Parts: sequence; structure tokens; C-alpha cells
Amino acid sequence: MAKTKYLVSGLLLVGVSVGLVYTGTAITPRELLSLPVVFFGVTVTLLSLAIGLVLLFISTQRIANHHTILSALRLFVLRYYRLYVGTKALRRMRASFKKPRATQERLLQDIIRTNKDTVYGRQFKLGDIKFLEDFSKKHPIADYSRYEQFVARVAKGQKNVMTTKRVTRLTKTSGTTGKSKLIPQEEYDVDQMLIVLEALQHELFPNVQPMQEMWKIHCNPTEASSEGGIPMAATTSLNPSMVKNMVIYTPPAAGKILSTLHEAFYVDLLFALRDKELSSSLVFFTSTLKEIIRFLDVHWRDLVEDLSSGSLNQELELDPDTRASLLKALGSGDTQRAIEVQNECEKGLDGIMKRLWPNMEFVSTIDLPGLRHSLKKSIAKGVEIYCSMYACSEGCPVGINFRPFDEGAPEFTLNPLRLIFEFIKVDDMEEPDPPTYFIDEVEVGQRYELLLSQIHGIYRFRFGDVIEVSGFHDNCPKVKVLYRKASLLSIFGEKVDQLVVTEAVDRSLIPWAGQITLLHFCVAESPLLEESRSSHYIIFLELKSENANTLPDDLTNEILSQDIHKGICHLHAVYQDCCDSGELAPAKVHITKPGAFVQLRDYILRNTGAARAQFKMPKKLRRADFVEVMLQNSMK
Repeated sequence: MAKTKYLVSGLLLVGVSVGLVYTGTAITPRELLSLPVVFFGVTVTLLSLAIGLVLLFISTQRIANHHTILSALRLFVLRYYRLYVGTKALRRMRASFKKPRATQERLLQDIIRTNKDTVYGRQFKLGDIKFLEDFSKKHPIADYSRYEQFVARVAKGQKNVMTTKRVTRLTKTSGTTGKSKLIPQEEYDVDQMLIVLEALQHELFPNVQPMQEMWKIHCNPTEASSEGGIPMAATTSLNPSMVKNMVIYTPPAAGKILSTLHEAFYVDLLFALRDKELSSSLVFFTSTLKEIIRFLDVHWRDLVEDLSSGSLNQELELDPDTRASLLKALGSGDTQRAIEVQNECEKGLDGIMKRLWPNMEFVSTIDLPGLRHSLKKSIAKGVEIYCSMYACSEGCPVGINFRPFDEGAPEFTLNPLRLIFEFIKVDDMEEPDPPTYFIDEVEVGQRYELLLSQIHGIYRFRFGDVIEVSGFHDNCPKVKVLYRKASLLSIFGEKVDQLVVTEAVDRSLIPWAGQITLLHFCVAESPLLEESRSSHYIIFLELKSENANTLPDDLTNEILSQDIHKGICHLHAVYQDCCDSGELAPAKVHITKPGAFVQLRDYILRNTGAARAQFKMPKKLRRADFVEVMLQNSMK
């Protein structure tokens, strides 16, 4: 019935346009000489015909019941505009994969031409650089300390310090592996990235129809301003000017900029539950998806009541203008949909997403915690969990995943149009001036630390990611993200990476397969603690029993410590040598209480500059107070 209005309106407008054409045949030759009359008549006729045909098309599509004719037309225009822009950008990106080195050379020339006359460019003679080979010889490899003084000047509002391009945001890095940094950025870069992903997803998921909306699960990071008035916020932060045209995503604009978790989750869910026709979901991390479905399990009764009556829970801490805007968007309520939601929520969480949104095809996300498979077996049965891109605050996107259905770790094709890439072999990472390789010089199977250069004034930047080249898309490298360099364990120079620890932990839990699930783990080095009498690794595990409320009796800290220590020795010869020499003592495991990692997350968010929207659970704890939080939440 809801689609009838589009069908009827479309037929009427097509009929009007036909009538106007017929009427036009009766115009006398003298009237035809009046150009304004002719122009007006032709314009009205064509416009009526175009709108009528669009409305007839909409009547054949899946579209949310709450749309009016005007809002549906707006959705149609913006959706197809974004698809047009995104498809062109995607075509250009694919063309760059055939000649990535030439693309990188052109990008370097564009960067140099743009920034050579900045304060930084003149001081370090960027104008003398012509080619990538010059670049690697004349500009040093850099970390953030090189740019900090220049970023400070940008923050004060000075122009042409690092780039001649407009800097509309100082992007805060996540801060989960160290102190948060500020990176100059254009805020609309994020939306341009989304437009490209939307075009790719239109190809990858043909069952998704253009008039279906996407569910953007989002708690907006708080935004501050620098001394010069430049916003300082996380990459994912949205502001009112950015969200006004993001109509293909639910919730409405006022809901996209909520910065308190409870209110953001509640509003996200309320508007998502209203729309049975949702095609997909966009969420930064899989852990956030899991968190919001748990929130639904607790609050679904309140949500059903508000959905039925068109109200907003009075306990939500919303300012009057935001509440009024959301109530207006919510409308008068939908009793039938509220009953459907209640019936599905009463059945539990197994397969809940596909039951609430039968036409949902995929979730676009980043799966750092490794939850993809468990989610597809539980809350997201029948929904593809798609790790869509490789992103970081220093440059976004670093790479795109063109094969979402492949099992195993996702592979990302690097984006040579936006960032200049250099690669340091893992064995050379500790060298004072390590050799680097360009995008056409890397080898499949080799592991590298990745360097980035970009147009906003960051060059040959060591941002800490270690990747493995897994293949090529045409001639452009595909990579798997392995770990952050900051997460290496190295008390005596042994350099044990997270892949080794992860495999040792997984092997140690094999005897209890089917009885327990590993929810989280992290590691630390004992010298962080003043009272430590030996140098060893500290490993925290949060485990969940599958068949009982308690863990198996034979699963103890002592047994796991022995097994994990043996596993690391087996996988890492230098670690074993350090243990054999007495430098390192065996690793010590602490099984944590349920919710320990939630306590750690909340503590980090309260006591650092880390942004909730970008929060990544650290695999390595680098501060003594973080370790103390985990020790306090460990089982005795």
C-alpha cells in the first residue's frame, strides 16, 4: 500500500506531460512565436515526464514506508549522484592498478607542485624533488616528531605551513598504541571515501536496490577547536554540514551527530528498526556491531514502545532542538512494525539481524578483533560481514577490499591515487636509515613496514603498520595487515610479534575446543611494573565457557602459562635463546574476570585522548596503569 502513492503520482505526472504535449499541438503559429511560452511549456512537460517516470521506478523498488514523495525524490537524486561520482572514481582507481608506479610518480609531482612553496616545502627544498628516486634520497624517513612543530603552527591558524590546500580538520589518531597525534586533513575526504565504497558495494551486492537505505551505526566523537579555530576530531567525526546530504544512511541528520553512547545507540536502533527494508549496515568495527546488538537485547521493550507511539524515551539526555528534530523525523509511530520487532526480539539474538531486516545483505566494517566468523554464526546469520577497507588517520583509504566473500584475512589493494607508498623490509626496521622499496618493487610473501606520503604535508611517514604482500591486482600490490610495530614484544631485542603470540595462545586452548571461546587477549612486558622481580611477558585472557557458567577445572593460569611459553619458544628461536640464557623468565598468564576488557576500554577512554569511535583494543599494554587495571580484573 505504501508504494501506491508513487505509482499513482507517477501515472498522474506522466498523464499531465502527455496532456501538455497534446495541448501543445493546438497552439497557433502566432503563439509559437512567443518563445517564453514555448520554453515554459516544454520545460513543464519534460519535468512532469521525468518526475513521473522516476516515481514509477520508485514504486517498483524496496523503500522505507516513512518516506514522502519529496523525501523519496531527494533520496533518488542523491543516491544516483553518489553512484555516478563513485563509479567514475572507481573506474579511475582500477585504471591506476595497471600502472601503479606511473600513478605514484604523477601523484608525487602533484604533491610537490602543491606544497613546494609552503613553510615546510621551502625549508626542506621540496621543489628540488622531481621523481620518486629523488624523494627517497632527498627527504628523510620521518616519524611524528618531525612534523609536530609545523602542525602546531597549523593549529594556530597559520596558512601555507604544510600545504597550500585547505585544512578543515586536524584529525586525531586513535591513541590506543600511544599518544594521540594531529594530522591535517580535509573533512570531506571521508565522504569521498564512502562514495567510492558505495559504488563498489553496488557492484558486489547486486540484490541491493538503490532506494534501500543503509544503517550507519555511529557515536559521534566529541570535537574541540584548535587555537586557530580548526576542528580537532577523529577521522569518523561528522558535523552538521557533512550529514545534511547523507540521506542514504539512517538515522536522520540529528541522530548522526550524537556523541553520548547510550543516546547514539538508542536513536540508531530506533530509526533502524523503523525501516524493515534496510539493505546493509556501516559500522567502524565489528566489536561495535556486537555491542549495539547487546544494547538492543537490553532495551528493545523501550524501543518497541517508542516505535509504536512515535515517541522518544524521556530518559534520553537530548537537548530540546535535537529531540524535536528526531520526533519530527520519527512521525506518528508504526504499530504494525513495532509488533514485528517485538516478536523477533522475544525469540532471542540468534540470527536477529536477518529476522529484523530480511533484505539486509551485508555489514561494511573493519574486523580488528577477529569477530567476523562468530558474528556470522550468531547475530548476523545470512548477512555477509565485509571488511571493506584498510584505513588509518594518516591516510584514508590506504586500500580497498575487492573480494569480500573470501575466507581468511582480508586482502586490500593499495590505493595509488591518494597516497605514496614505500616499504621497509621487516628485517631492516631497526636500521637507522633503512632502504625502502616502491610500489612496483615489492615481492609476494615479503613482510614490510609501510610508509605513507600525502598531499596535506606528511611525507615518508612511519605510522607503524606491518603488512604482508599477498598478491597483485593487475600490477598493484594486495596486502594483509599483520600488526602494529608498537605492539612488538621486545624486552631484550627479541622482537616477538603479535602473530607469534596469537598462534601460541590459540594452540594452548586446543584441548578445550568446544568448551570455551577466547573473547579477548592482550600482552604486556613485566618491566612496566616496579615490583616485578623478573623480566617476562604478561598475558591476559578473557575466556567464555560455552556449556556452563564457570570455566573447566583443569583450565588454570599455571597450565596456560606453561603451554603458551612453550608455544612461543617453538615459534620464535630468539625468544627461546633469551629464556635459555636466563634473561627472560617464562610468560605468565592471567585469566580475567568477565568484562575485564570493557573495564580496560572505559579506563583508557577516560584517561587518554583516545576517541570512542576509533577505539581499537590494544594488543600490547604500554602503560603500567593499564596493566594494573587488568590485574585488578583478573581471577585469583
